[in-house]
Amino acid sequence: MKSRVVLFCFSFLILACSTKNDSIIFSVMGDVPRSDEEDILIQEQIKLHNEMSQSEFMFHVGDIKSGKTPCEEEVYSKVAGYLIRLNIPTFIVPGDNEWNDCTDPDSAWGFWVKYFMEFENNWKLETKIYRQNETKENFAFTSKGVLFIGLNLVGGVIHDSTEWKERHINNAEWIETQFKKNRKDVWAAVILAQANPDEKHVDFMTKFLISAEQFTKPIIFIHGDGHKWIYEEPWLKPNIIRIQVDKGGIAPPLKLTMNPGSENIISYDRDQFTEND
Repeated sequence: MKSRVVLFCFSFLILACSTKNDSIIFSVMGDVPRSDEEDILIQEQIKLHNEMSQSEFMFHVGDIKSGKTPCEEEVYSKVAGYLIRLNIPTFIVPGDNEWNDCTDPDSAWGFWVKYFMEFENNWKLETKIYRQNETKENFAFTSKGVLFIGLNLVGGVIHDSTEWKERHINNAEWIETQFKKNRKDVWAAVILAQANPDEKHVDFMTKFLISAEQFTKPIIFIHGDGHKWIYEEPWLKPNIIRIQVDKGGIAPPLKLTMNPGSENIISYDRDQFTEND
């Protein structure tokens, strides 16, 4: 599979595209590993990424296991052991398969916190990472004029309706706070989460879309959950693009390049380990 595309500057993005920040390259994986075969595959993908990729960061958008397998501690330990082999700072957000869809969500969450909370601290970071007090797995940082925001926004079952509503409020407030805090200093934002937003996320999405409209600058909303590639632009608001990444079992980590000051503000490569034709 070889696929590339570029997004051109639209009229409402001209100002954003005129900034002097350098290009930034990062990778995103999700929904992997989900089987014994994918345990082998993700290790090979990490090896190739270390050897070939120019990315500055890796993001895993959740679902580190199949929903059919037990939520046992060794699963979390195993996947953390794979990801820590990456030679670049790596961030991860929760997925429903390893948390709220588990038979015992509280125990599963304890495992997630033990192995993945502030996972990026396993590397030497040159940028300050901010975390939300109410939902510490939510993170934010800026690099080369791009604001990155990670959210605990999952699909699956609603095992605790009170927790679900409170977390959605926290997610929306985190985005609003980061947009207001950084708007003058960034030209774009990237939001990373597990869920493909649907009717179970309406309360979050309503507030998020208000913040997105006020932010005005380009926003890339990247998620897993659906397993198959989706690129939707614009999405819900003129300044938002949605990307659903291929699951790791069918494609390597997605490579994204953001190019301020260029006619092509974003490009992607779904097969970054294959040489150009």
